[in-house]
Amino acid sequence: MRIQRFDERFIVRIEAGERVVATLLDFLRREGVGFANLSAAGALRSARIGFWKPDQRAYDYREFDEQLEVVSFVGNASVRDGEPFLHLHVALGRADLSVVGGHLDEAVVHPTIEVWLRTEDVDVQRRRDPATGLDLLDLPAHRQGERGAL
Repeated sequence: MRIQRFDERFIVRIEAGERVVATLLDFLRREGVGFANLSAAGALRSARIGFWKPDQRAYDYREFDEQLEVVSFVGNASVRDGEPFLHLHVALGRADLSVVGGHLDEAVVHPTIEVWLRTEDVDVQRRRDPATGLDLLDLPAHRQGERGAL
């Protein structure tokens, strides 16, 4: 992993053979990032992505053990139980130019992936939502007509 910082922004280059999610979680922990928006471009040699099944309150994960082009990579970093937490979605291009996508569980880089992070000066927590079983962003309530919660 290689890193460059620009004020509240980072560029992280994850190198061949490194795991995307594990590497980013290590980076977030080391830098003390409490909230960030992420996007990326690059390629992977394998990925595990999932689709949320609300009736089962669980993700259905599938493994892709092939060269994949990162067509889209978006998400955020927050804090859950005092530790960094990533919520990432990807669209991955295959050799036949078809695309698969979903919630990124983990991926292995080949040859590189470049991740842009824009941090904020606040920590955003996640809390378990009993209705869905998901760890959702714990944000203040907002009523229609309000311009923002303080």
